[in-house]
Amino acid sequence: MRLYYNATSPYARKVRVVLHEKGLFDQVEQRLADPWTDAPELHAAAPVGKVPALVTDDGLTLSESTTIAEYLDSLPTGRSLIGDDRWPVMARASLGQGLIDASFAILIEGRRPEERRWPEAVARHRRAIERIIGTAEAEVGRFDFGDIALACGLAYMDFRVPDMPWRKARPDLAAWLDEANKRPSMQATKPA
Repeated sequence: MRLYYNATSPYARKVRVVLHEKGLFDQVEQRLADPWTDAPELHAAAPVGKVPALVTDDGLTLSESTTIAEYLDSLPTGRSLIGDDRWPVMARASLGQGLIDASFAILIEGRRPEERRWPEAVARHRRAIERIIGTAEAEVGRFDFGDIALACGLAYMDFRVPDMPWRKARPDLAAWLDEANKRPSMQATKPA
């Protein structure tokens, strides 16, 4: 298998953490790809032009981090990260995905020329982050796919939206993330 990723992409990080937790990290060829440069190699493998993109041994290309994670979890290697409690796990994963999406949107909006920025959109994304954090719960030790998505979302906020005061509002969740960040899978995938 071959995974196209970008080191700062929280979407790719979710997949790379899953690879690590499943014991597949060193068995999958991982290729850095910058989706912002319209990399020909990435486009040849994944016409959607986004990371992550996984090309399976059968030549099937999967994109979108949750789809890739579900595929990797279906492989008979390592422990299941979704398990029999699928829908509660996926509900938590969707909260983590929401954090990533809102944080990414804030980042991209901030990169636009000031006269073209949309402050109302940024405010809307910030409100979404506050609502998600207000309801997000995780459990130290379990670290299933829901927890992986949440940890990657929270860590991405720390990385790209450091002015969000979420840690003061939810010290229990902040302590959980600090513990989760010590995991080898999170250490191995930390953005450079």
